Amino acid sequence: QNDLRYHLERARVSFVEREFSDDHMLYLRALIHRVRVLNAENDADKAEGDQICFKMVSTIDEMKSDHSESEWSGEFMKMEAVVMYVIGLFHMNVGSEESLQEALEYFGSAIYLFTLLGDEINIISAKKNIAKIEAKFSGEEISHDEGNDLEFSKRQYKYWLGKLGEQHSITIRRGELLAHALYCSNQGVAAERLLAKMAAISRQVHGPTHNSTLSAASALKDIKERRVFIDSRKEWFHALRYENDGLSCVVKGPVVESAHGYEDHMLTLSLPIADVLPAPGTPVLCHGLSERAHLNGKIGDTRGFNGGKFEVHFEEAGLEPAIIKHENLRIVFELP
Repeated sequence: QNDLRYHLERARVSFVEREFSDDHMLYLRALIHRVRVLNAENDADKAEGDQICFKMVSTIDEMKSDHSESEWSGEFMKMEAVVMYVIGLFHMNVGSEESLQEALEYFGSAIYLFTLLGDEINIISAKKNIAKIEAKFSGEEISHDEGNDLEFSKRQYKYWLGKLGEQHSITIRRGELLAHALYCSNQGVAAERLLAKMAAISRQVHGPTHNSTLSAASALKDIKERRVFIDSRKEWFHALRYENDGLSCVVKGPVVESAHGYEDHMLTLSLPIADVLPAPGTPVLCHGLSERAHLNGKIGDTRGFNGGKFEVHFEEAGLEPAIIKHENLRIVFELP
C-alpha cells in the first residue's frame, strides 16, 4: 500500500506540472504529498526531496511577488506555513546535523506563521518537533509528553544557554518554550519576565523582523493578557485596567477561542473588583494587609482560589506562599 502511494504521488506531481502549471496552490499541494512519502535515508529520495523543497520555496516566492503584503493572508499564509512545516519535517528525517539545524529554522518560520493564523494545534506540533531535535543535539531522550514538562524545559534551556549563549536563536527558542511551560504551570511572573528578556535579546541581536523576535514578541503579547473570571456572568474576560481608585476593574470580553471576527460582539464593562477573579498564574500585588504588612507591595502569581482567598506564590526569594483575601490583591498589568 505504501509502495502504491509512493508511485501515485509521483504521478500526481507529473500530472499537475503538465496540466495545471499555472495553479500554484495545486502544485504546492502535490509537492507536499510527494515529499511526505519519500524515504529521507535513501539517497535518491533525499535528492528528490531537496529538489522538491527548493521548488516549494521558489513557488512561494513567486506567489508573493504576485500579491501585495496585505493580500498575503488566509489561505496563502496557511499554505506558506504548511510548506515551512513540511520542509522542516523532511530535514528532520534526513537527520544529519546540518539538516537538523535547517529543520529548526523552518519549524521556527512555521511557528511564526501559525501564530499569526491562530493555529494552536500546528504550533504545538512544530514546537514538539523542535524539542525532539534539540533533545537529540543535547543527547537526551525525550518521551511522548516530556516536551511539555517543566523540568525538561529547564534542563534544555540551561543546556543551550551554556552551549551557545543567550543570543543564539536556538537558545531564544528554548527560552520561549520554557516560558510556555512556566505559564502552563501557573508561574505567570517568571514566564513573562523570561519572554520579555528573550524578545529584547532577539530584537537587539537579530533585528525586529527575525522569526525568533516575532515569535517571542507574539508569545509575550499573549501572556500579558490578564484573563479574569467574571463571577456574576460565569464567563472569562480580559482585564484592562482599574478605575475609581481601584474599586472597579474595566474588562473586555467574553473571551472566545478565536477572537478573529468577534470584536463587534465583545463588551467593555466596569465591574466591582469583588466580581473579577484573576485566572491561575496571574501576576498580582498585595496591598492593604495589616497583620502581614511586610507582604504589601510584593509581587507574586495566583495558584489556587477557595472561599474568596487566593494562594499566592511570591517572586521574591525567601517569601513563603500565603493565602491572601481577594480584596487585598491587585492585578499587575505591567511588571516593573
